[in-house]
Amino acid sequence: MIFSAAASAQPFGAGLKLGTSLTDAVSAVQGYPASSSRPLIVGPYVEVRLPLGFAVEADALYESSALPSAISGGSSWNFPVLAKYRFAKGPVRPYVEGGPSFSHLSDIAEIPALNHRSNFGITLGAGIEVKLLFLRVAPELRYTGWALTSIESPGQFQSNRNQATFTVGIGF
Repeated sequence: MIFSAAASAQPFGAGLKLGTSLTDAVSAVQGYPASSSRPLIVGPYVEVRLPLGFAVEADALYESSALPSAISGGSSWNFPVLAKYRFAKGPVRPYVEGGPSFSHLSDIAEIPALNHRSNFGITLGAGIEVKLLFLRVAPELRYTGWALTSIESPGQFQSNRNQATFTVGIGF
């Protein structure tokens, strides 16, 4: 009861994350057509700020398709739930984060290469939060290791189980 009362009094934060994937969603074998564009990542986040520099963050991130032309459509929703630790005090605070992530492929046709629409994995990240008046701007790098290969067509292409992203959070 003591801890629940302390947690309920902590400040909340919310905002929007914008960014892109630094790695390809799908690896294609040499000579097989692949996408050359980088997907857009966008979505809301919420954060519960706890004492001693700790926080818990949950995101709902939409990632547009960057799949090979052989796969019609396709986008994904990623839902990381991360424990975050901010170092130091003041207007500029570096941080590290980590926790489970869940994803769901959407807007993709049923194809023989589709193994799983849903996936799970572990996300690790680091960034710097800059407090500007009432706004918080936080560029960050994240790595996600997915447990499953969602799309696989032997000899042609397969989804990557390792994903690196760059996002900028803008919130309050």
